[in-house]
Amino acid sequence: MEQTVTLQIFGRKFTFQTGTAEPDAKKVTALFEDAVEKVQAQFDGKPVKVDRETMLVLTGLNIASEHFKREERYHQFFNRITERSTVVLSALEKATS
Repeated sequence: MEQTVTLQIFGRKFTFQTGTAEPDAKKVTALFEDAVEKVQAQFDGKPVKVDRETMLVLTGLNIASEHFKREERYHQFFNRITERSTVVLSALEKATS
């Protein structure tokens, strides 16, 4: 069931449809808002002026980088589990033969 979620960034509201449950959509929205705030905080008090579009691109890159790292850790974990399962399965087959 699609849900409508509203997200506010830089004082501007964005409303979108999502196929996830409302609590999940709100968590995703909160994570994105937090990610934008982290990027914004990196430039607070600095002489460099960064426009909103650049901040959103940097936010997207940060999220993509975190996703990539998690995906890599998942694949490493999955490979370790697969290797260990193979060893255990082999031992069980020997024991039952």
